[in-house]
Amino acid sequence: MFHLPKKIAAMTAMAVAGLLAGVPAAAADGYQLESATVLPSTNTDWDYLAFDAARSHLYIARRGDGLTVFDVRANKVVANVPGTRGANGILLLPQFDRAYVVNTDGTMTTLAMSTLTLLKWEQLDQGGLNGIIYEPTTQRIHAITALRPKTSSYITLDARTGKLIGRTDFDSTKMDTPATDEEGAIFAPMRDRNALMKLSAKDLSIQQTWPLAPCEQPVAVEYEKNSKRIFIGCRGSKPVFIAVDPKTGKVVASLPIGRGVDGMAFDPDKRLIVTSNGTDANLVAIRQLGPDRYELAETVATRPMARVLAMDPATKKLYTVTAGHTFPAAPEGKAPPPPTYHPDSFTVLSYAPTREKTEQELREETRQAAQKHAH
Repeated sequence: MFHLPKKIAAMTAMAVAGLLAGVPAAAADGYQLESATVLPSTNTDWDYLAFDAARSHLYIARRGDGLTVFDVRANKVVANVPGTRGANGILLLPQFDRAYVVNTDGTMTTLAMSTLTLLKWEQLDQGGLNGIIYEPTTQRIHAITALRPKTSSYITLDARTGKLIGRTDFDSTKMDTPATDEEGAIFAPMRDRNALMKLSAKDLSIQQTWPLAPCEQPVAVEYEKNSKRIFIGCRGSKPVFIAVDPKTGKVVASLPIGRGVDGMAFDPDKRLIVTSNGTDANLVAIRQLGPDRYELAETVATRPMARVLAMDPATKKLYTVTAGHTFPAAPEGKAPPPPTYHPDSFTVLSYAPTREKTEQELREETRQAAQKHAH
């Protein structure tokens, strides 16, 4: 048997002890691809996702293919809902057993979440509808119009009865889905004006309008109630994540993210904000250290055009979607045309948090590494 000289053995033991003393209790936060499930599809585009935590159902607005409900545990389609062609924005209200889908033809479809049966189909606007939110202090739903030549509109309905209440116009050609603080304020991004409006939930009157520099084209907005901050994902020439003080409109933090952001999720337990960036094909995770302090945690490669995002609040898994596509050549002197999507290539991607290793596992790995080093 080979024996180390006493001096070397002592030095090795000291090194091992030093390594073990520095072992952290858990590994760093992270995500990794768990599954990629291909669904039958036409050459459709898509937009928003929403997650039903009680049933582990992912609602997918697949525009030309309508609303698809996907069981993330079984990795299979539960339903392709009729009457939802052009599905664009999704709102889930489990307290009322209702799912609302706004469509690109200006209609809204109402479903029972428990059975996925069609309850109502109605025309809200002659143009397309983009997003939809629920404001709890008024118990009202606001459907937001898609791109317009001059003004965008909020179409307001009573969440309990579905009765149309009214329509409010705003001086913006493109408004994405807003966020609410659930205390009477709505924070509405104006993509074309690089600005954020603070609205009164009571009557949608404008309380403030704030410029968001260095943010250009704000598209994804979340309100974080514990730190009382608005999180915004921005496109533009230099894509960034910003945090905004909802009292003053001040941009308190800014960090770079990937190009083509369209979705954002927040894990309140780990204080992680994740943006999904379709052009750069990545997820950027940002750690919140305090209301005004943030740091980049990691960047996870995804697939091109995977731009929307949903999180399972129980498992913390992230879901995004994409499809095979081709970018046609741009005519000389003109903007490039949108991508052409390939039939039967639509894919649901699941990203799971990397499992945190126990202190015992980490110590064992360090011990084995030290033994290998000694030999």
